Parts: sequence; C-alpha cells; structure tokens
Amino acid sequence: MDIIVFDLEWNQPTVRKKTVNGLIGEIIQIGAARIDLTANVSDTFLQTIRPVYYQRVNKDVSDLTLITDEEISSGVSFASAIEAFRAWCGEDCVWISWGPDDLLVLKNNLEKFELDTSWLPATFDAQLMFDDYEMQEGRQWPLNYALYHYQEKPDGAHNALADVLSTVSVLKHFDLADALGDDYFRCTPT
Repeated sequence: MDIIVFDLEWNQPTVRKKTVNGLIGEIIQIGAARIDLTANVSDTFLQTIRPVYYQRVNKDVSDLTLITDEEISSGVSFASAIEAFRAWCGEDCVWISWGPDDLLVLKNNLEKFELDTSWLPATFDAQLMFDDYEMQEGRQWPLNYALYHYQEKPDGAHNALADVLSTVSVLKHFDLADALGDDYFRCTPT
C-alpha cells in the first residue's frame, strides 16, 4: 500500500457577489508525494489546473501561493488533472493531508464537476496527528508552527508541492504505522 501526502491550492472569486453556488473553492493546483512509513519521498506530483468558474486568481490567493493568472490559464482541465492524479496514486493507497479541508474541497469540486467520488481512499489528518502526539490541546495548528516546533524549515513558497514537502518534514517525527492504524486520525468528508 502506498502513502500519498497531498495538498491542494484553490481559488476564490475576486468579487464576493460572483460566488458560484455550492463551490467552496475551485482547485487550481494539486501537489503530492509518495512516501514510505519513515516519510522518505520516492516520487512527487504537481499539476496546475485551469479554472472554469474563478478564472482570475484572487489577490489573497496569489499573494499567498505566488500562483498567477498566466500559470492557471496554461493549466489542464480539472477532469484531466484528477485523472492524472488518480493514475499516479494507484489503486492501493492511503492519503495524508494537513487538516481535513483539502479532502472536503476535493470532494466538493468532484461533485461540482459531476465526477465520481467513490474512488477517494482513506485519508488521514496530519494536523490532528501533530496535536495528539505533541501538543494535546485539541486544536488546529498551522503547518508553519509544526515546522517551527520540530525546528524544520518550510520547503519553499506556499504552494501545493511545497506544502506537501513541509508536511512530510513533520511526518518524519511520527510513528506512521501507528497513526495510519488509528481511525481517530481519519478524515471524514461530509
């Protein structure tokens, strides 16, 4: 079984009144890394997506991720990106993300684009692992704080692949075999 650490970047409308009903945020980038139980990376995945609904990058999103309008305009369709990501992940895998939001947004986008959601694998929450193993305060911690806690450095700008590699740096401090065997850390999309 493969362990896939993944992260998404998503866009929001540049004007609130142009919000698309039912769309939490439109995914514009997927990043992932295939790791083993000691968090060693064997492969990475990065795909930029051309949005349909929010075609201009929201200034806040651009400031945070450095993703530009030009970059997303040359991306692939969401359906193509998902097909490539799904093929890259393979059939027998589990996912890990920093918090439950990425899985929620992915499921929301799949439904908005009328794509199958039944293939989504078990997904585990690294943010919850960090709180449970280290902080025990029952709250959400920013990835940057976890990096600081372990004296690790962020892996570049805040984009999907950099966030994945930063998450992997945190995961190296956990017993992944134990964490992935515990349903407490599993994300459950609504």
